[in-house]
Amino acid sequence: MARPKRDPSADKDKKKFAKEWKAFRKKNNLSQQLLAEITGVSRRTIQTIEAGKEIPQKGTLEKFEQLREKYRAEGKPTGQRKQKQAQQKEILSV
Repeated sequence: MARPKRDPSADKDKKKFAKEWKAFRKKNNLSQQLLAEITGVSRRTIQTIEAGKEIPQKGTLEKFEQLREKYRAEGKPTGQRKQKQAQQKEILSV
């Protein structure tokens, strides 16, 4: 049985999304683990998304968009690293 052909535009979409996702995470000083907790997926899923191997499912994507909106509206938390993570969990709980 022949394998279905890959859609090159789908690969471009995955790479583009991966780049945006990773840039947002790094810009806002979020670890993959924290982003995973906030969006309700595993850290491995975050790694797979950032590697451009998949696009997140609809629910995960919606949580990510809510997270981006909260960061725009409330700004990035400040303070020491542990305080940052605690504040981020509080501010970003979706």
